[in-house]
Amino acid sequence: MLKSILNPSQAVGVGIGIGAVDLLIFQQMLPQTADIRRASPQNHDVEAERRKAVSYCVGVNGFISLITRDWNVFLIGGIVTIAMSYIVAHANEVNPATGKMTATAASIDQSIGDFALPSYDMSQQEVG
Repeated sequence: MLKSILNPSQAVGVGIGIGAVDLLIFQQMLPQTADIRRASPQNHDVEAERRKAVSYCVGVNGFISLITRDWNVFLIGGIVTIAMSYIVAHANEVNPATGKMTATAASIDQSIGDFALPSYDMSQQEVG
C-alpha cells in the first residue's frame, strides 16, 4: 500500500481544492444550468460535453490522488464530479414548457402497457 504524504486535515484541504477545480472544469466546458434547462431537452451536444467534463474531472482527481497518494482526495473530488454531472444531466432532460422531465419511448418499458389491474368497483359486483 502507498502511504499518504498528507495528514488528514491536509487531505481534506486538497480534496476541497480538487472539488473547486472540478467545478471550474464544468463551468468552462458547459453553459450555465439555467441555460441548459431553457434549451430543448435531450440536447446531444450538452450530453457529449457533460461526459467529456466528467472524464477530465476523473483524470484530474486520479492524477492528484496519485501524486498525494491519498484516497480521500479522490473521494472528495469524485463527490463533486458526481454532483455536477447529476445536476447537468437532470437539467438537460427537463422540458422548459412543462418543467418536468420528458420520457422517450426507449426509456419506458413497453411490457407494462399490457398489464391491466382488475376492477374493484363495488357497484358492479353482485350482492348475494
